[in-house]
Amino acid sequence: MAKKTSTKITKIKEPPAKITSTKLLDVAESLFSEFGYAVTTVRDIAAKAKVNQALISYHFQSKHGLFMAVFERRATIILHEREKLLNEAKVRAGQNAIPLRELIYAFIYPPLRMAGEGRGGRNFVRLQARLHHEPKDIEMELRKRLYDHVSLSFVDELKRALPNLSDKSISWRLIFVMGLYLYVASNTGRIEVISKGNSKGTNLEEALPEILDFCEQGFLAPVTGRLL
Repeated sequence: MAKKTSTKITKIKEPPAKITSTKLLDVAESLFSEFGYAVTTVRDIAAKAKVNQALISYHFQSKHGLFMAVFERRATIILHEREKLLNEAKVRAGQNAIPLRELIYAFIYPPLRMAGEGRGGRNFVRLQARLHHEPKDIEMELRKRLYDHVSLSFVDELKRALPNLSDKSISWRLIFVMGLYLYVASNTGRIEVISKGNSKGTNLEEALPEILDFCEQGFLAPVTGRLL
């Protein structure tokens, strides 16, 4: 009697949904940070992730939903860490104002730490830095949903720490701090050129005290009103 040949078809297992979702977030983060929201297409993301384009709709509904998810994934980590550092500083200060240097540290350390973790963290910081180039409605939605509450908490504490400085000056100087840490965390390679190789953009241990010194003195500088 002839041996019966099996006609059973072995199905190729699809990767778990969580793995696919994470892969899409990683790829989208990289492309969005390099090319921006408008230029990057769903097809680009699917092709680089080597998945069916329909999976983007399945996991995130749309490119807009994916962009929001990319931001929320790491921004929430940074913001929770900022709040934690701020609350710990409040406990240490008791009834007194939080020391200025501690406030600055609580604000800038989380994104700098994340940027030092690897390519994903650096991509996200680059994405943050280019947010003002994205469609205005998306930019405003993200800032309002994710950033405003925590940023305004720091403004309130800066007012307590710097009672002689106007609200206007505090706001401007905090914006300068934001620009500074975004540039440093983006690691453009300029410090290697300017220092003639004596410093590395990835050396957070070296950069952090320098940033704190610079930002602290910037907040403490008198308001002169002079242009030159």
